[in-house]
Amino acid sequence: MPIKILIVEDNMIIQMFLESTIKEIKNTVVLTANNGEEALAMMELDTPGLLLLDIGLSGKRNGIEIAELVNIKYDIPIVFITGNSDKCTLERAVKTRPRHIINKPIDENKLKFEIQGIIKDLSL
Repeated sequence: MPIKILIVEDNMIIQMFLESTIKEIKNTVVLTANNGEEALAMMELDTPGLLLLDIGLSGKRNGIEIAELVNIKYDIPIVFITGNSDKCTLERAVKTRPRHIINKPIDENKLKFEIQGIIKDLSL
């Protein structure tokens, strides 16, 4: 059965890159949201199996705040994507227990490898 992966990224170019890269992985269905509020609304209707979440989201809440809410309400793995790797931000992000933190610029092969590993873990 395919795994639904929700990408939450406010940069459309990066969002399209992530979407096209992940669609190349077998048994995945990709959903996208431009901000945290849109992602939370989508999860109310259909909970994904994996969340790819930009830390530096624009909108009412950043990615870390969205991850905190997701951890309370849903039991799904989170992978952070960030261009912001300062110590304070990373410490806050790690407290939300993400599966991985992927730094921008994103290496396509590393991204595929990480996502395939998580999918394999979820299938066990």
